[in-house]
Order: sequence, then C-alpha cells, then structure tokens
Amino acid sequence: MSFKTRIFFKKCPLILLNISVVLISFFCFKSIYWGGLDKEIYFSFTSILILSIYFLMVGIFLLLINLNFDSNTSRIPSFLKFILLIFIGIYPAYLFQFSPWGFVITNKFLRAQLFFSTLYVMTCLGYEKRINFSEIYKCFPFLFYLTIALVLSNNVKTISANPFSTSWSEGNRFWDYSLLLWRDRYQSINGTNLAAFLDLGRQALWGSAFIFNNLTIMGLRIWDSLLYIIPPIVLGLLLFRNKNFKIGTLFLYSLWTYLVINNGPIYAPIIICAILVILSAEISFLPISMLLVIASGFYANLSRFTWIIGPPIWAFLLFYFQDQKSSSLDRNQKGIIYLLSGILGGLILPHFLQIHTNSIIQELNKPADIYHSVIDILGNQQLLWDRLLPSKTLDSGILPSVFLVVSPLIILVLIYIYQKNIKFIKSEIFYLVSSLVITFLIGIIVSVKIGGGSNLHNMDLFIITVLIVISIFWKNGASDWFSKNFRKDNLISYLTLFTILLTGIRFIFSAKPVLTPSNHEIEYALSSIQTTIDNRKNDGEILFIDQRQLITFDEISGVKIVGEYEKKLMMNEALNNNQSYFDNFYNDLENHRFALIINEPIRIVYQGQEIKFGEENDAYVKWVSEPLFCYYEPLETFSSVGTELLIPRVNPAPDYLNCPQENK
Repeated sequence: MSFKTRIFFKKCPLILLNISVVLISFFCFKSIYWGGLDKEIYFSFTSILILSIYFLMVGIFLLLINLNFDSNTSRIPSFLKFILLIFIGIYPAYLFQFSPWGFVITNKFLRAQLFFSTLYVMTCLGYEKRINFSEIYKCFPFLFYLTIALVLSNNVKTISANPFSTSWSEGNRFWDYSLLLWRDRYQSINGTNLAAFLDLGRQALWGSAFIFNNLTIMGLRIWDSLLYIIPPIVLGLLLFRNKNFKIGTLFLYSLWTYLVINNGPIYAPIIICAILVILSAEISFLPISMLLVIASGFYANLSRFTWIIGPPIWAFLLFYFQDQKSSSLDRNQKGIIYLLSGILGGLILPHFLQIHTNSIIQELNKPADIYHSVIDILGNQQLLWDRLLPSKTLDSGILPSVFLVVSPLIILVLIYIYQKNIKFIKSEIFYLVSSLVITFLIGIIVSVKIGGGSNLHNMDLFIITVLIVISIFWKNGASDWFSKNFRKDNLISYLTLFTILLTGIRFIFSAKPVLTPSNHEIEYALSSIQTTIDNRKNDGEILFIDQRQLITFDEISGVKIVGEYEKKLMMNEALNNNQSYFDNFYNDLENHRFALIINEPIRIVYQGQEIKFGEENDAYVKWVSEPLFCYYEPLETFSSVGTELLIPRVNPAPDYLNCPQENK
C-alpha cells in the first residue's frame, strides 16, 4: 500500500465526519420553515450576527479537528483567551434562552452540534496541546461553565416587568404569595374566602418578599429566581465541606450540587429542610442540634405532607454514620433520638402548635388528616403509571430520567467502596438501602399522580437522600479518594463527565426564550381590561379565574375579589372529580352571577394521553372550560398576553358543547 493510500485511509474517518456534519446540518436547516418568520425580528442586523456566530463556531470546530492547533492557540494573548472563553461559554445560553432563534432552531442535532462545537473550541483555547481521551477531565472546566450558564439563564430568563403571567400558574401563584402579608390590601365580595391554594411553607418563603411595600412583579421574579439558585448552592457547601478544600474548590462542588438539584428541579422548602438537618449534624450541643431537626420536620409539615418522612430519615443517617467507631448500640440510640426529633417536629408538634393561615392546602393537611390525604391519593386520584416510561408528558420517562441522574453518583460511591475495601455491618446496609428505597417509592407514587410526571421534582426526597448518602462517604474519606483519582481513573472521569453532561444536554434541548409581549400589547390589554371592568362592575361581580397578580401589583384597580373560583384550585377539583364543588360553580354561571370573567383563552379541545398533560387538560376542559363556555362568551381576547374577557352569553351556546343543564 502506497504512502498516499495509507494517509487517505488514516484521514478517511475525519473526512466522513466533516461531510456528515455539513450534510446533516444542511438538511436540518433546510427543514426549518422560514416563510412565516417576522423579518424585522429574525433578519435584523443583530439577529443575523447572532446566527453567524453559530456557523462560525461550527466552522472553527471543523477546522480545529482537521488541523494541528498546537502552535495556533499559543499565539493568542492570555487576557484575550480569557475574554473569548467567557463570551463563547455564554453564547449557547444566550442564543437559545434570550434570542428569537431559540424559537426557530429547535432541531436536537443542531442544538447538540452547537453545544459540542462550543465545548471543543473552548477546550482548544484553554489548552494549547491536543487533548487525548485519557485526558478528558481537561474539558470539565469548560463543560461546567457551559452548563452553569445554561441552567442559570433558565432560572433568570423570566425576570421582566411584564405584568401578565409568563407560565400557566405563575401569576396566580404570585397572588397566593401576597396573601400572607398583603391580604388587607384586597377588597373581597361579602362571604367569599380569600385563601391561597398553596402550602404555608412555600407561601411564607416566597411571600416574605412582600415585606417590602413597594415590591414590583419584577422584584418578585428576582426573588423567585434566587430561591432556585441560592438554597442548592448552600446545600452543596454543607454537603461537601472539607477542611482540606480551598474555598474555590468547595464552591465548584456547590455549583455541581446546584446542577444536580436542577435536574428536578427541587423546590427550596425541601432543600431548606435538608440544610437544617445537615447543620444539626455539625453542632455538638445536643439541645440545639435536636431543635434544628425538630424545626426541619415542622417546616416539612407546613410545606408538603409527603416531605414529613425526609427529616427523620436524613437525621438518622447522618447521626448514625457520624461516629462509626462507636458501638452499634450507641449509634442506634443516637440515630433513633434524632429520628424521633424529626417525627416530633413533623407529626406531633403540629398538634399543639397550629398556625392559623389562609392557606387552603394547610387546612387540608393538618396532622389528623394526613392519613386521609394519603388514602385520597392512592384511592381517589388517578395514578398514571405509564408516565414512569417515556411518554408525551416526559419524553424520557420518570424511571429512565431518575436512573440517568442518580446512577453515576451511586456507581461512584460503589467504586469507592470497592477500591477502599470498606466493610459494612448488616444494619448499615439495611439503613442505607431502606432509606433510598422508601424515598424512591414515595417519589414514584407522587410522580404518577395525575398532575405530575412532567419532570423529576416529585423525586426530590430520593435525590436529596442520594446526595446525603454521598456526603456520608465524602466526609469519611471519599473526598480525598476522589481528588486523587479524578485525573488517574478514566471511569471516574467519565462518570463525573456524565453527571455534568446530562444536565447540559437536557437544558440545551429544552431551552427556549420566554415569549414577552410588546409594551404596546401590554398597555392596550391593561387599558381594555380596566375599561371593561369599570363599565360592567355595577352589573354584577367580577371574577378573576386567572391573572390575579394584576390586582396584586395595582395594574388593575377597583375590583372586589371572588376567592372561590381560582384556576389552580379548579384544576385540582377537576382532577378529583369534585361534583359538589362544581355544582355551585355551574349554578353561579347559569344565574350569570358574574358580569365579567377574566380567564385564559378558552380552548375546547380534548387531547388524550398523546399530548403533554393531555389527561389534565381533558379534566379541565370537561369540568371548567366547557361549562364556562356554555354560559359565557368571549368579549375580547388578548392572545399575546394570554388573557380573555368573558361576558354572559347573548348568543346560543354551540351545539357541540356538553352543558351542565343537559345532564341534570
């Protein structure tokens, strides 16, 4: 075989890679429909520049893998490299989370292509020599930066002064939060009940922002974003604290915890419960450490009854494994003391310390009713077991998703146990395994309850338990082992890579901008809503099923609130098939109690399980949308802000509607 032939066959895989990338990219872009795009948005100078950087990044990637770049990047000054790395790292997050191209470039190949091209270019900039697969850990800083940028941008992209809701329940949630401290600001219809359809733990945490009398909706959105960022980072600082680590290294581990938590995402109240338990294990003064566990259990009770099991389990694990040199009896006694402390806070103390609140959920979740709540979930509410596997509600499915998140972490722990030849007594194995199994089963049941299953946030107890188990080994030698073997053992490197890569890929595939209406559309909608209210409020009551935050932040004035018929509450009652609740609603509709109803635009479409949240949609259409449309008709619809004004019907209801009076 000639020299040229050998060179050709050596480069053949590279040539095929180049041709494949170019051809697939061409056909993916060709499949995008361009005809209906707004030319002023997508074809402005800025948008063209942003898209050009996409092609430039992929082009540089193809160039670098074909050239020996050992001497090329060394010619770039260090300060310029640093600046380039910063801007290149945030580019994918900006493109998909904040630019209009996030709505256009939805193809997974194109998104993955940008992600990996950017990662490769950053690695080449950071290291002047070609990277071998055995040195894959060298790409970690850049992968980490890319992923952090994606996740952070996802948490902050909703921050805006837009007074209308940016998601299905955001606006009414804000109204719920305000009821704790701003309740006296509202005027209500005589006899109505202004109660939040929200647990007190979450209401108090988010609602604490209303201590500021001049709080704006943008300020509350900032606070909302911080509550998804700060608690996971604090949890990471406590879980991976090590006296041998510099603060910068510890902060990286805390950011890694933030990435793992965002695979849920996991809500702040349950993270705070875990933080209190971990702090208790750091305090040697028994009364204080017990009080922290009690407080954790009590706060779990105020937040969600399914979380009550968390603090006792975590406290037992942390204190049982705290001093492994003690006798088995002493360890068991210590663990049980703190397990009982968690139970005291979660189940017993609420009997004697009941907090009066305007939360509907809190009234339903008093300790005496927890058993009935569990029976209601298992017996009365629909459990959609098919969501455990890939479905329209979650493409990857609950079981595969949670496996991908936790399996690399558990495998790392098992490798550590094997390499260090750690021996366990039977009780240690039982406590570790049973804690994971119990929290896993609770998460699975809650996830398949109708209304859930679109992400892993209901697997919160299990994911946090996995992290706490890791921290137990971490503080007993795994931290030093990991630091020494991270660069030496390829398997450890690949598993660590996967935990970061999984989060980055998930967000690069799902990232999209928040569709924000123009100032003109906002002002027109607000003006029209206010004018219609002023013209019709003397003819009857005004019902805000949706968009109640407009009253909270004084965008709309002169309204007496009807508390009973709120969108989230109505969805919950629809999922529970609560006929008695809706009989009252239908009677009010039929009698035209309301002169005006502010709602989301009505769509009478039954979707079935072939559409994301199809079962939930069908329940809401059956119990709420159809009956509402039977007695009320649209006066004006503001599609750009997701709002519709309904008035009592003048025209006959369409024949296709299944109206309540037909079933009497």
